[in-house]
Amino acid sequence: MDSRINLHDVTLDGSDTITIGMGTDRIITLDPGNYRDRDTETVIRNIFDALFTRTWDGEVVLEIAESWETPDPQTYVVKIRDGVKFHNGQILTVDDVVFTFERVLAENGIGGMTSPRKGLLGPLTSVEKVDEKTVKFNLETPFPVFLQALCHFQIVPKAYIEEVGDEGFAAKPIGTGPYKLVEAKLDEQVVLERFDDYYGGSPDIPPIGPASIKRAIFRMMPDPATRVASLKAGEIQIADKLPPDMAKSLQGDAAIQVKSVPGTRVYAIELCLTKPPFDDVRVRKALNYAIDWDAILNSIYEGHGERLATAFLPSGFGFNPDLKPYEYNPEKAVELLREAGIQAELTK
Repeated sequence: MDSRINLHDVTLDGSDTITIGMGTDRIITLDPGNYRDRDTETVIRNIFDALFTRTWDGEVVLEIAESWETPDPQTYVVKIRDGVKFHNGQILTVDDVVFTFERVLAENGIGGMTSPRKGLLGPLTSVEKVDEKTVKFNLETPFPVFLQALCHFQIVPKAYIEEVGDEGFAAKPIGTGPYKLVEAKLDEQVVLERFDDYYGGSPDIPPIGPASIKRAIFRMMPDPATRVASLKAGEIQIADKLPPDMAKSLQGDAAIQVKSVPGTRVYAIELCLTKPPFDDVRVRKALNYAIDWDAILNSIYEGHGERLATAFLPSGFGFNPDLKPYEYNPEKAVELLREAGIQAELTK
């Protein structure tokens, strides 16, 4: 299940505050250029917006960007919206966009360290201001998923960061997202308040305009049993990342809605292909035939998972629906291992 929670389109009956029980003991930072962590992303994406974002089924749509074009496979030209405000009232400009990406690309560019998000930009070499509305991205080689990559880079305020520094920005960040920071203790809770001058977000993801809920509290609650107990007691309104058995136990509670959505992570076993025995393709195939993946999904994950035949998500770029996962066939696994010169037999 996807751990990101976007509160812009959430509504509550009878309350203007929502509390989310996070399945972690802390988030890493509130600087969108300095993390690679899904729980951190959950909070950051409610404070900051990017040029582009994605719908729940993976479609890339405009957010701060107004339009885009690619005159050649190594160049992307993006125009930004007018009137997008940061939480301090300053208007977002192309200079902020250029600064955001140069900060990530630069060696030792954030507090003397290189951004852990730099690799997500692939072959991006430079970012240029074309005019007051337009920015150009220059790539060393074609990168078909570049727009998807841009969804992961929230725009930060150049002037404010130059004034307070990277450390000051991480302590008191301002973005253009639907919520602004009130207070933060990263190992306890982060409190956000609705930004009433919010430009509205993506035109393709309703509702357009400020968030419905006035106040949001992200509370660090690493123990799933504690999250469940707090949910039942009404102390929190959302408990994320519950183990499948706990989520199943809540389905009979009329006061609680249990929701499951497709995740954005692919889990796989990585093998060394240059050393025996996995340098032999027959051994690798045998491993696929030998494991009953459906049994694992049904017994451990209560069916909350999907087998894949590739490293690509069904909602992602490059997914081929014609490829099918290996069937469970231990007899075939033994046959392949023997062909590879490995003694093998079935056991019960």
